[in-house]
Order: sequence, then structure tokens, then C-alpha cells
Amino acid sequence: MFTFNQTTLTIMCVFGIALLGYFLGSIRIKGIGLGTAAIFLVGLVFGHLGVELPEILQTVGLVLFITSVGFSAGPGFLQRLKKNGLSYVILCLVTATVGYCLCLAVIHIGKVDAPLAVGIMTGAFTTSPGFAAAKEAVAASSNAATVVAAGYGIVYPVGVVCKVLFIQLIPKILHANMSQERALIAQPTATAEKNSRKNLLQFEKLGLFPFAIAVLIGIPLGALHLTLPSGGAFALGVTGGPLLASLLLSGIGHLGRIDLRCSSALIIPAKELGLLLFYSGAGVQGGHGVSEIFHLYGIWPVLYGFLFVIVPLFSGFAVFRYLLKLPLLNGLGAMTASMTCTPSLAALTQAAETDDVVAAYATTYPVALITLVLVVQFLLS
Repeated sequence: MFTFNQTTLTIMCVFGIALLGYFLGSIRIKGIGLGTAAIFLVGLVFGHLGVELPEILQTVGLVLFITSVGFSAGPGFLQRLKKNGLSYVILCLVTATVGYCLCLAVIHIGKVDAPLAVGIMTGAFTTSPGFAAAKEAVAASSNAATVVAAGYGIVYPVGVVCKVLFIQLIPKILHANMSQERALIAQPTATAEKNSRKNLLQFEKLGLFPFAIAVLIGIPLGALHLTLPSGGAFALGVTGGPLLASLLLSGIGHLGRIDLRCSSALIIPAKELGLLLFYSGAGVQGGHGVSEIFHLYGIWPVLYGFLFVIVPLFSGFAVFRYLLKLPLLNGLGAMTASMTCTPSLAALTQAAETDDVVAAYATTYPVALITLVLVVQFLLS
């Protein structure tokens, strides 16, 4: 007779979700597929069926993924920040403003309660910091907090899937030459720079030492709360902190004779394992209570969710493509960050086949956090 404890059941569930997710993600129709994001959808089903996973798995996965992409995109980050930083900020502000206006329209024209509308917006934007700010703003009312969570939970999967598909469809619709697009954002990698690393002190060959430094610096950095003029607080969070730390360490390259860069032999598996854990945990968490939310609110939150996803996406695309005239991959990276959507960043790095897109994401992300938190506070004030 087989006997399983909670730990072994958790391990089996994670890899069961991974098995089905990778199979589903491998299915492509006319070149379009969900890829690794399919793990999120399988996780939703598992969560709906009552499966529970420790929240720490999702957090560890997020840290592994975001730190890995930071190290791979760090070299050349500061140069790209100087070149396109203002355009990224403009794009971020446009996206947040569109979301704000849509939310006002849904509240005043659609006669939707503000907590539910804001919950739907944060779910469509897949912004965890915005969601946390919304819950904090209505903390005095347990009913309002429940409504915010309901709106976020039911629309979050819609936001993730729509953005993942959008990221893959746009280059195909435009018939983009991906090799040429990658060349537009590629950072020069000099052979001399690679050779210079041979003279640096490496505590082990893979780069786990600087990886650990980035996490240990990034977590406290993300937990640092800054007071905003509106009275709220802003923090980079568990995503922004390690991302910023790994970008800076990789950009610096070395401290004295100590090597601060990671090898691809570490970055690639750490990134994939991180996505596996993150998608599994986020999917299972989102799957809890889905049927109850539909029973209470019907299909309207989903329909409004599509509105909150599609209008900002196409508005942002029009701005970066035709007004700011950014390279396609840079624009998509910044637009992904303007909605603080880590799953679509993962889809973009896979579709683009380069981590150089992370520079645009990392530049825009902190501004997006601030603007979205302010938008939420204004709407619920």
C-alpha cells in the first residue's frame, strides 16, 4: 500500500501540473501556442479541483525566474536606459492612463461598484502591487475587500492568456523579421570582455555566488517601502527588487577581482525551473473559488476584463510603434512592464529568443508600479 505525506503529494502535484502543462504548451496552431504559460492554465484546473500548493513555491519560482533574466540582460542595461528611458516612461504613463479612464467609464457608465471595477482592472493588468494597494485602500470594509479579490481572481487568467497570445501574434501579424529585430536591441558582446573574465575570481563556475548575492540584496530592496505624496506606500516587491539587483550586478560585471556574472549553464535551467514553480503556484491559487465567483457575478467581470486587457494593449502598441517609433521587441518589453505582467515577459523572452528585451521591461517596471498604485488609490479615494 502506498503512503504519501503532504510533502510528497506537493511534489507530485507540481510535476503533474508541469507534465500536462508542457504537453499542452507544445501544441501549436499556425505557429501560435501557449508555451510554458500553459502550466498556468493546468494549475487553474488543479486549483479548481481542490489542490493546494504552499505559497512559498510561487515566490521562490518568481525570484528564480526574474533574477535569471536580470543576469542575462544586465550587460548593456545602462546604455539602453540612456537611449530609450524617456520613451519607456511615456508608454507606461499612457497605458496606466487608459486603464484609469476605462475604470472610470465602467464605474459611472456601467454602474459597477468601484471595488469590483478596480479588482477587475488589477486582474486584467495582472498587477499584484496594484491589487495589494486596492485591498489596503478598502481594508475598513471586509465586503469591499472580498469584492476586490473576486474581480482580480476571475480576470487574472484572462489577462495572462490574452497578453501571452498578443505577444506571440503581433510579430506574426507584422511579418517581423525576428533576426533583424533581435539585432536592433542586441548588446555588443566583445570577445575581449569574455576573455577578461578569465582573470576574475570565481567561487564556482556556474555563478551561484553572484546569484545568491542578487537575491540577498534584492529581497530587502524590494521590501523597502517609500511613502508617496498621496499617503500610500510604494515598494519594488519580490519581483522588482531581485530584478534591479541582478541587472546592476551583471551590468557592473565584477567587484575588484570578484566575478559578478552568471553563466548560461545556470541561467537557462534556473529560469525554466522558476517559471514552472511560479506558474504552478499562481495557477492553483487562481483556481480556488472560481465557480463561486461566477455564481456571484456572472459573466460580466470576464467581459469587462477583456475590455481592460485589449484596449490598453492596442493603445500601448499604437503609441510605441507609431508615435515613439521604438523597435518592436523594445516596445513589447516596455508595454509588458507597463502592465507589470511577468508571465507575458516570459512569453516575450521565449518568442524573441533573447533576454535583451528585459532591459526595456526593467526600465519601465518601477514607473509602472508607482503609476498603477496611484491609479488604484485615486479610484478608491
